[in-house]
Amino acid sequence: MKTIALAGLILFQVMLIAPAWPQETKGITAYEETFQVLPDGSARVTTRLRVSGLDAEEAELPLNVAKPENFAATADDTKVAASAGKTGDVKVVKLIFASKPIKETAITVTYDAKDFFDWKKAGSARGVYNLSYNFTNATSRNIGKYTLKILLPPEYVMNGVSSSTPRMTGEEVEPPYDFFTDGDHVVLTLRSKAVQPGKNAAIAFGFQKRRQNAKPAIAVGFLIAALALYLKRDSLTRADFKREAVG
Repeated sequence: MKTIALAGLILFQVMLIAPAWPQETKGITAYEETFQVLPDGSARVTTRLRVSGLDAEEAELPLNVAKPENFAATADDTKVAASAGKTGDVKVVKLIFASKPIKETAITVTYDAKDFFDWKKAGSARGVYNLSYNFTNATSRNIGKYTLKILLPPEYVMNGVSSSTPRMTGEEVEPPYDFFTDGDHVVLTLRSKAVQPGKNAAIAFGFQKRRQNAKPAIAVGFLIAALALYLKRDSLTRADFKREAVG
């Protein structure tokens, strides 16, 4: 009897401890979109995500651009195909796996957004272009650790951020957005801890053409001055020119 009672006590303690054991996070645990804006207004899009605990051989991802094309996809340990589709009236990226991912899986999806940015409509008289992007999670899956990166075309720099979701409060340990230079591109980064179904992450900002370096302009000025002196050499070296003493 003592043995049975002791076993029961141990089982009860195990049941109390079990909920505190680490549980495997299911769903989309990380999601990163990168938009490389091209001079013709299109964008090359790369989406990198990690999924865990999928219960089917198909999945849907949010799609927030108008004319996507040229889809390609890769995944760890299985083959996957990607294409644009709809669930009702909602645009999505449809993923079809050759076999259901059992463990956490890294997936990369690439496509082209044909009319991502309209240079004419976005430009102002001051030479500032305004770009906004709204990532809406219209799927039923929670998205954790969302990151957006927008690469500006070469020769363009940031003018300023006008709004963001999450918004900047100044009290964050890590700000929701920042920007840096990577080679010839300025890269704007937006971060959100999670984007739940029906929620969004968004950014609106301005950028403009990089100001020309002043050194070439100074050099051109020296050349013009030298040319002017050369053209006036006859009047400066006339035989009848006399230097007048001063004082």
